[in-house]
Amino acid sequence: MFLCVAISWKAVLLVMRILSAILLSFLLFGFGSGAIATDLSISGSGRNREVTLNKLLSKVPEGAAITDATCKRIGIAGLNYQYRCSVAWEFSNQYLGAP
Repeated sequence: MFLCVAISWKAVLLVMRILSAILLSFLLFGFGSGAIATDLSISGSGRNREVTLNKLLSKVPEGAAITDATCKRIGIAGLNYQYRCSVAWEFSNQYLGAP
């Protein structure tokens, strides 16, 4: 009887280790870098370049320095087109004396 309990306890521990490894790998690889790092850029598209760029600029976090703002004209069905814009930013670390 005692031998059966010991064997089943080892089996339970083995299953728990396997499930823990699966969960850890899911957390590290399943969510990708977005779960660990914060995005420092945003993209969007629209029919008007200025409106699209202004919408993106309004979403830049306070205190961030804009490093790049670009728009590309993309042709769509027929003779129509739209703009695909991206805005990138960075944060300066004031506590370490960085600019």
